[in-house]
Amino acid sequence: MKEVEASTYSAGKPCVTFVIRDGQPDYVEFTTIPGNSGDSVPGKIGGKQTIHLYDNINKADIMQLLAYTLGFYNEFRRPDRDSFVNIHYENIAPENQGFFALTNDTTNFNYPFDFNSITFFHPYAYALDPSKPTMTARYESQTFPWKLSLSQYDITNIQREYQCGIGLLTYCNFEFDFCQWTQDTTDDFDFVRQKGPGDSDATGPTADYSNGIGYYVLAEAKGNHNQDARLMSPVLDAGTYCIRLYYYLYGSDIHTVKLIRRMSGVDTVLEELSGNQGALWHSFYNDYTADAPFQFVLEAVIGGSDLGDMAFDDVYILKGRCVV
Repeated sequence: MKEVEASTYSAGKPCVTFVIRDGQPDYVEFTTIPGNSGDSVPGKIGGKQTIHLYDNINKADIMQLLAYTLGFYNEFRRPDRDSFVNIHYENIAPENQGFFALTNDTTNFNYPFDFNSITFFHPYAYALDPSKPTMTARYESQTFPWKLSLSQYDITNIQREYQCGIGLLTYCNFEFDFCQWTQDTTDDFDFVRQKGPGDSDATGPTADYSNGIGYYVLAEAKGNHNQDARLMSPVLDAGTYCIRLYYYLYGSDIHTVKLIRRMSGVDTVLEELSGNQGALWHSFYNDYTADAPFQFVLEAVIGGSDLGDMAFDDVYILKGRCVV
């Protein structure tokens, strides 16, 4: 419970808080005593709601039960589920098939299908024949990762559903596109989405930060000597914002990356970093305040050779100050 509270904390205040019952008419009772369980019914149903914690329950299952309690169905029950996974009902007992039924009375807040959601079953869950899966991905590039905590989309879904501050405004791991980030049309060249290593093992990442098999954005040095590329965030209202990201600056001719605030047509450099930072992803976070609408701009200034690739991944913008 404390992890859910901490993970969904946003805009300098808690989003969801679990409290010990003190006479409230609607409440949840967690018990290890066998009996009827309400964990298959997401959200508040009124009165006493019993959640059964079976013997040897693991953390992932407890986190999943908490997600149900907060009103969330399993990710694989989304209406668009069949575009991403196959359910093998022939290997699921009839009394358990309801756990895999589609739900049409929910919202996914227009987020992509999330294989990392804590609400995802493992692929052999409820199998009649445990040598065969009950759920498989439709495409080879998709996996069912082992998980113990809320995914980023789990967190933002909770924040939006409970309207607890603005919290996470935008997050992009560049797996599908540039999300809400756009290329600056006044620069010299564009960032590209890259999967795996670039043309040279002497510069740039060998894999993305998100999961090691996905995409990141790359300012490629080859063919772009002494030029710059810029990515622009969506326009943000006046206020205080936290930006968090991962950057990769590896190569003998790394020039400069800049974090810029663009406000009323004027660019102000907030942070600047130059030179080879080693063959690894580094994290960065800081908060900034603006008194008028503005954009964050990520700029890569290429050096004079091919050995100056620069990359970004997993870029977050949150309302309020950064929480370390």
